[in-house]
Amino acid sequence: MSAAAGRKRERGAGLFIVILVVAALAALGLSLLTLTSMGPKLAGGLRAQQEAFNAAEAGFEVARAAVEDHFAVGDWSSFSGHTLISPTGIDIPFTSGTANANYFRRLTDADIMALFDAGGDGTADVAPLVAFRQTFALDGSGATDARLVYTAFLIDDEAGGGTADPSDALLVVIGEIRQGSRTLASTRLEIGLSYQASGG
Repeated sequence: MSAAAGRKRERGAGLFIVILVVAALAALGLSLLTLTSMGPKLAGGLRAQQEAFNAAEAGFEVARAAVEDHFAVGDWSSFSGHTLISPTGIDIPFTSGTANANYFRRLTDADIMALFDAGGDGTADVAPLVAFRQTFALDGSGATDARLVYTAFLIDDEAGGGTADPSDALLVVIGEIRQGSRTLASTRLEIGLSYQASGG
């Protein structure tokens, strides 16, 4: 083999290495472009989720105060009759060993809200609810901010079994961030409440 032929092969190998390096850099560049373009979307999603959580927390405080007021003024003497029992199975995990498809812990927030407003008209089709897509915040202009809403309801925590105790219930609050008729993000809180009559 001549020296000229050897140099040709070296140049061919060098060109191949340069092409591989350029291809690797192009792939890295595309990856970086994809990541940087996804950043704002991820940040927006996280911000919406945090706002939904804040809506659920604020809704919990308002709903808890409303429940306390019912007891304080004597409208309620227990949670009996004030917990949600419809749609059928919403409060009971199993019936005769079969899982209830409507049990609230098996449903997503969107599924629950669709059951509550089956007609899609913005009005609750089930009762009793503590609140349904209730607004609570003001926007920058001082008007009610329709984007931030919460829904609250009570569940009999012994409905699925155990000794009935009408002095306690589970308060479930779903906070939502909405844009028109669409829900952008939602968060659910479940908090146990108990009531003890004075002197008891």
